Amino acid sequence: MITEVISQILGYFSVDIKTICLGLFVCVALHRLLRMKQYNPPLPPSIPFELPVIGHFYLLKPDMRKLLRKYRQQLGDVYRMKFGGRSVVIIAGYETIKEAFLKQADNFAARPYLHVTTKVSRNAGVAMTSGQVWKEHRRFCLSTLKDFGMGRSMLEDKLHQEASTMITTLRKMSGIPFDPRQVISTHVTNMISALVFKGSFKHDDERLVTLLEMMDENISSNALVGNFLPWLSRVPGDPLNTQKLIKNSDHIFDFVYELIKEHETYVDEDKIEDLTSAYIHEMRRVEKTGESSTMSYEQLSGLISDLFIAGSHTTATAIRWALACLIEHPHIQGKLYEEISSVVGAERLPSMMDKSKLVYLEAFYLEVIRYCNLAITSGVHATTHDVTFNGYTIRQDDIILPDLDSVLTDKHIWGDPDIFRPERFIDETGNFKKKEELLIFFIGKRSCLGEALARMELLTFIGALVQNFKFQSCPGEALTVDKVDGTFGFIHAPKPYQLILTSR
Repeated sequence: MITEVISQILGYFSVDIKTICLGLFVCVALHRLLRMKQYNPPLPPSIPFELPVIGHFYLLKPDMRKLLRKYRQQLGDVYRMKFGGRSVVIIAGYETIKEAFLKQADNFAARPYLHVTTKVSRNAGVAMTSGQVWKEHRRFCLSTLKDFGMGRSMLEDKLHQEASTMITTLRKMSGIPFDPRQVISTHVTNMISALVFKGSFKHDDERLVTLLEMMDENISSNALVGNFLPWLSRVPGDPLNTQKLIKNSDHIFDFVYELIKEHETYVDEDKIEDLTSAYIHEMRRVEKTGESSTMSYEQLSGLISDLFIAGSHTTATAIRWALACLIEHPHIQGKLYEEISSVVGAERLPSMMDKSKLVYLEAFYLEVIRYCNLAITSGVHATTHDVTFNGYTIRQDDIILPDLDSVLTDKHIWGDPDIFRPERFIDETGNFKKKEELLIFFIGKRSCLGEALARMELLTFIGALVQNFKFQSCPGEALTVDKVDGTFGFIHAPKPYQLILTSR
């Protein structure tokens, strides 16, 4: 039917359809030729076989690790892909990533403009902002979280309270197959809530359950394809679920805004004990002094949303991977229990004061994050201007993806990266061995704000779990990392799984 209509329309013209198609092809080719600019130095080498309109989207897979490894081997540590109308530069290898994001940190400190992401983030917070908004809010976060004891003993009381409550909840599940995701997510999220609002949620609080579900949906959504093909996000029927993504984000913003306004009614100017109170205090101060500032309630909502998503989801996912590793490697689980029993005993929970003696526990959770590869690309980045890097021109409007998988699986660095081996972080004398190449929290100005808190949580939560429970697969279903690998999005998460625990 459509073909007949087009033929009738073309019939009004004196040229045939072949001539028209040839003319269109020539026009498109000339348009692209005129738009191409010769750069000196040249642009990074590109993956061949770029298709019109979609570029290299035909290569896109949920798990991009094999693809990135393949083209790094062919094209080197800096190369390009084209997704829709956007050029994406991949930077791979430890030394190359270090050169870009640490040694040239100022040049690589921006975030790109993305059609869908900008709508979702409202250009608020720290995760996806650039320029003055990002600088001011990152500086505020770093100083405020430091004041509230990020990474220090001031947070341990709250951390132990959450760990104890989690243990009590899990004891009720002894011997029963269950999915630990919700229990873990709730207590990790409560640590962020304590920092932000000096409060916490019950694990079955409907508001929190809904919030976590919407965050999970957004993080694993394919709607972000609309960043590269904006017209697809406007197609009737919402095939990419873009509108659902935006709706979820609006709900998260509204939920956080309500908490902020509720919290504002009892802010004590003489006793600032959480990030929200500190932000409101600072916002009022700059208003009185007339100083230039980007601080606002909208920005605070975005900042808190970022902290909830990044701070809770990443750590909770790491713990879920850790449980899968414990079950797959029972001898490691036994070795961890022996260390914790020897250092901590059974009368109290593991603490940061035990860290220097809990060498195997620290080595274990770091190997979990490396081996399970939580952050395959460390998100999207951009340069603040056109820059020359490694002999190539990287344009300001290019999207940059740091390929962390290329570092975490590098045989030259790890020797046997495909083997789960916590001992790689322990030296010959039995002491912890730091590895700079372990870029799990990234490096430079876009490194993780909550690294210190995440390390505290992983040591305490995983230590408390091993101290109190033995974990195993459900009958007839051997749980392994390969079997639950994986769900890909903002981070690499395991597929939902069930396990059985028994009290020690």
